Formats: sequence, C-alpha cells, structure tokens
Amino acid sequence: MDSICYVSQRRSYNGELCTIRYAGKVEGTTGEWFGVEWDDPTRGKHSGEHQGVRYFACKSKHPTAGSFVRPSRAADKPRSFLEALREKYASEFEEEAARRRRGDAASGDALHKPIEISGKIVEEVGFDKIRKQLAELQELKIVLLDGLQVAGVIAHEISAEQFQSVCGEIEQTCPKIIELDLSRNLLNRWRDVASLCASLKRLKTLKLNGNRMESGEEGLIFERITELQLDSTLLSWDEISHLTYQFSSLTTLTASANQISSISSPLSSTITTLALEDNEITSLSSLRKLTSLDSLNRLSLRGNQIDKIYESSSEEASPLRFSNNLQSVDLSRNRIDDWLFVNQLSLVFPGLQTLRISGNPLYNQPVGSSMVIGLPEKTMTVDEAYMLTLCRISTLKMLNYGTITEKDRSNGELYYLSLVGKELSAFPESAEREILAKHPRYSELCHIYGEPVIRRATVSTGSGAIVNPRSVAARLLRITFCLRRELPISSPPDMDQDDASNHEIKVKEIPRSFDTYQVKAIVSRLFGLAPYEFKLIWETDELDPVSKQNIDDEGGWDSEDEGTNAPQPNDSSVFVKREVELVDSTKDIGFLFQSELTEAKIRVEIAA
Repeated sequence: MDSICYVSQRRSYNGELCTIRYAGKVEGTTGEWFGVEWDDPTRGKHSGEHQGVRYFACKSKHPTAGSFVRPSRAADKPRSFLEALREKYASEFEEEAARRRRGDAASGDALHKPIEISGKIVEEVGFDKIRKQLAELQELKIVLLDGLQVAGVIAHEISAEQFQSVCGEIEQTCPKIIELDLSRNLLNRWRDVASLCASLKRLKTLKLNGNRMESGEEGLIFERITELQLDSTLLSWDEISHLTYQFSSLTTLTASANQISSISSPLSSTITTLALEDNEITSLSSLRKLTSLDSLNRLSLRGNQIDKIYESSSEEASPLRFSNNLQSVDLSRNRIDDWLFVNQLSLVFPGLQTLRISGNPLYNQPVGSSMVIGLPEKTMTVDEAYMLTLCRISTLKMLNYGTITEKDRSNGELYYLSLVGKELSAFPESAEREILAKHPRYSELCHIYGEPVIRRATVSTGSGAIVNPRSVAARLLRITFCLRRELPISSPPDMDQDDASNHEIKVKEIPRSFDTYQVKAIVSRLFGLAPYEFKLIWETDELDPVSKQNIDDEGGWDSEDEGTNAPQPNDSSVFVKREVELVDSTKDIGFLFQSELTEAKIRVEIAA
C-alpha cells in the first residue's frame, strides 16, 4: 500500500482529477485498491459498489463517479504553490537566466545580439521587456493557477520549521497578489488554504472552484478575504454556512453547482452578494434562512429547478419576505410556468429593482391560454414576455439586462390592462372576482390609466344554444365541407350536373388552432383526395355589391385607375356572397374565422 496515501487525498491521473475515498481490498480480487471519486463523474464506472458490496460513497449523485485503481498506477506529480507560480509566470525568464549562469555565451549572444538598421544599433522594444515584466513576481496582483495540480503551500510533507520558511518565501516572492485562482487543483485541507492566505497579506479574492475540500476546521481565520468562490466543490450547505463565519470580511460568496436543495442554516451577516446557480432548489421558501441577511443586495438563483414560491400550502401562513436591501435577483433558466409566481415576487422581494427571469417555460406558453380565452394561441414574443413581466412589478428598473424606460412601462401596463379587459369580457360578471384575484395590480393600473372597456358577450350556435366562451366547444369550428363529383360520360343526357345528388357533404368540428395544412389533411381523408388535387373555398355570409353591367361583361373590369373607373354600387347593382380561398399557410384558421362564428361552409373544388 502507498505509504503517503490517505482517504480524502487528491490525485491526478493523466490530467483527470479525483479524490481517494477508500483504500484496501475488494472482495473477489487480489491485492490492494484505491477507491476514487472522479471530478468528472462520467469518467467512472460505478458509485462505490462492487458485486453488491459498497466500499465507499461518492459526494456526487452521478451513478458513475467512482472507480477502483491500483496503488501502483502512476499519478501526476503534485506541485507546491511556488512551483506552480514560477512555472506559470517565470519559467521562460528563469530558463534564460540559467543559460547565462551556465556560461552559454553563444546562446546568450545570439538571443541578445543588437539589431542594426542602416548601420545604426537600435533598441529592441517589446517581447523581451514583456517577458521581464511577467518575471517580476513581486509585482503580480492577479494570479491564475487553475488546473496546475497545486497541492498547497508544499507538495509533500516537511517539518514545521521548513513549512514556516516556505510561507515566508511566498510572502517575499509575491506580496502584492489581491486575486488568486486555485480552481480545479489538488487542494483538500483548509489549513493549507489558511496558510496561503496568511502569507498573502493583500489577498481579497480567493477562487477554489472544483476542488474537493474537507469539512472546515475549527480555529481557522481568514481575515481579509472579501470574495470566496466555492463552485462545484460538493460542499454541503451546512459546511458552507460554517465557513462564512471564519471569513470575517466576506461580502461575496458563490456556491454554484453543489447539489444544494435547501438552505438549512444562515450565513454570515456580512454577505452582500450570493450566487447559488445550477443547484437543486425547487422553491423560494427553501431559502427562508437567508431572509435574516439585512445586507444582502444581489441573489442569483439561475439554473435551479424553482417553480413555486412555497414548498407546501402550510408555509403560506408565514409569508416569505426578504430585506428591502435585496434589489437584484436572477431567476433565469428555472421551471417557472405560472404568472401567479411573478405576481408574488414584489411581496417576496419588496426592494426588487433588477430582475432576470428569461429562459423559463412561462415564456413558451401561448398568450391566449394564460391570459385571455379567445385570443389566438400563439407563443408569446420577446416583447410580449417583457411587457407582461414588468407590468406586474412596479419597482422594477431593469429586466433581463434591459433598462426599463417610462415608455416601456406605460406600454407594458396598458397592454396588460387591455388583456385583463378582454379576459373579463370573455367571462360572465359572476367570475370577475376570481379573475381579478389573479391580477393584483389591476385596481392600481385602472387608477393610473382608467378602466379598460369591457364588453361581455356570449357565443351562440346555429341552433340558438348558448356556448360558454370558456368551453372547448367555443374553440371548435363546425365546418360543412361540400364536394361536387363530376358525373361519368355515360350518364343520361337529362341528368343535371348540378343536381344535389352529385354533392358529397361531410361535417367536421375542427379546432381553431389548426392551420390550413391540417384542415386539408382532414379533407383529404374525408373525401379520399390527394392534398394537391383540390382547393378550399369558404362561402361567407357577407354580400358584395356587383354591377349588373360587370356581371354581363365576360372580360371583367381590370382598370388600373381605381379613382375614375372603379365600379360603384347603385340601384342597378346586385349582391353576391363573398368567397374566400383558404390558401396554404401555417397561420391558425382562428385568424380567419371570427370568434363569434361557430359554423362555416367550405366548398371543395377539384383543381383543374
């Protein structure tokens, strides 16, 4: 067994990071094994089990995060902090310096031979100067050491005295670092991180994303860190909460992609910005512990599974309310699909001024199905989604990264009022209270802009029966299709081609949301015709005046001068029914037939 191995140790194999979760024998095999959990959960083969026996548990919920590897398998060499720093920022300069120290005069002279132009020696400006600037480690302020197999202050065990000497060297080598990125490395112990922070006296921002840290250790203090990033560390919420109290100056915390489903304990009251993106949060009420953060100003919940305010109806008895100081909230890419959720945001976040809520299924719904019965069921546009959101939250100043102008607000609120008016018009007066309960800003907006015009109406069928506009029947159109079949040549000479017996009639109820292609497919099945063999003519009940003279004129009227020669209806005019062809289109037939119309007659004509 590897003598320096321990459970929770971080390792890298061919650039693939993992954490040792088990060391020992595996039943049914020979020799010793390491049970490892891969940072990339698709890299493994199981979750710590072999032949029904569990040997270790993975923090990741992915079913293939674990594997067994032999202790003899060669691991990538870990680096100390200074080794990684010098390799990243000073390797080229130090190699050049080493060549000089070795007395490699030829190489040095070739590299630094003066440049002559027209016999004059000029100074080389640019690359050499940049290389020297990068090599000045003492001047570095932002250091990125992500993915360099950094194990900590040192890469192997040394004495306490040697350890303190290395910490002193770090302090002298790079004293001006204010931002340090140690993401996706081999870190796992907080005491190593604390030693680094203590050596970097000006450090403010610390990024540890993708490491697999052990639980926080008591007694550690991180005094100057104001921003801490712990994305994809798989730390539990309680571990994260405990850590924040050790960072006495912490104001910004990101803890995204950590499988967090609920907030079980509060955070340090110093936090002003919090990111909990790509976790497993399903309701805003699961964040109730955060309402005690009076200083919290920005909260990002992007990419979770939120679809409701309260997890259960019993929670509604204790209203959820965050501090007025919380002004910016990101709810994009969740599972919000109800406008009632948006209506409540101003109650949950009374200080809300900046909201991002794009990428939710709410905006994939038809406007008509969610607001007004009788409107064409088309997916709302970006502009409609924008207006229908801002009109519900009076305090908003920015929505989905766009600044809300006074014109945007008035347009959105007027559009919203008109939709509410149409919804009220589509239902009987007895339903008004129930409808307005879904629109809490209605009275306020009526006070500002005036009440919308409400014209309540009912829809009647041809038989005189009243149809509730909310019912399925009101969304169906009863169509009578009429096809005249041509008589065969052998028909008796006295048989009238227009005889009613030659007409084939079919009646079908069709949803208004169908387009012409779908209607033609139905007609094709009803009459056994190919879709390209016929056209559909709607025989409307509307009359058009036509001059008798023009009826007799076989050539028809085709003047381009509409102002002087256009036929005018007069006493000698007759009226004919207007006919409209249903041209091939993806547009709903509901756009063609008015909502009051419940029956129509369509003539099926065989194409010539």
